[in-house]
Amino acid sequence: MPVVKRLYTIRAPPGVDLEKLNERIREALRVPYAEIHIDKDGRLRIMLVGIEADVRESWFRIKNAISELWELYNLSKKGEVSIDAIVKEVRRTFPPQALVEALKLRGYEAELLEGNILRTNAPLSVVLELASRIAEVIDEVKFDVKGTAAKRVVAAVAAAFDIPPFEVLEVGKKADVFQEDEDGKLALKREWRQAIRRLAVVFRAGAGSVEDRGGEGEGEQVRD
Repeated sequence: MPVVKRLYTIRAPPGVDLEKLNERIREALRVPYAEIHIDKDGRLRIMLVGIEADVRESWFRIKNAISELWELYNLSKKGEVSIDAIVKEVRRTFPPQALVEALKLRGYEAELLEGNILRTNAPLSVVLELASRIAEVIDEVKFDVKGTAAKRVVAAVAAAFDIPPFEVLEVGKKADVFQEDEDGKLALKREWRQAIRRLAVVFRAGAGSVEDRGGEGEGEQVRD
């Protein structure tokens, strides 16, 4: 097949990290040779060299990669970003509602809109940090916690308060949030959002407060 050379231009999001931008483009390439230049106005000029089919595929993939970066950029402008764009950025899947609750625990506004769109006033760095940590926690507790709702609770609280997930589980047992099932796994004893609120009270007051009150978990520190 004949080798072709094509020059394409596309605008990159303002302020995007150049190293990240270059990495995304390189990952999208399906041709043996490419030249990438960025003008002062933020416009990318991309020369692709290869067989026609590979050049077309590479350009399609590059446009998608740049589009994802624009979605992330729009969070600072519109306060909205798709969950898919976050997933692709952190390269891990996670329960969106856990991210919403973790952001709220950090003091931000957050809600999940139709179409799996996150609306929040949190900066992108915090959103990505929490999303990545939530995914890690889900993986860490998958054999110890029963049910998706329970995993969501542990992940949201552990990420928001930056604490180990097993500390959340231990405190949760004392606070009457978790109980062991017949298989030895921890399961929720209450509705998952209520469980998050209960644990938040405990960790904001100091996790030791439950044990100091005799481990009953029904005192003022853990009131619903």
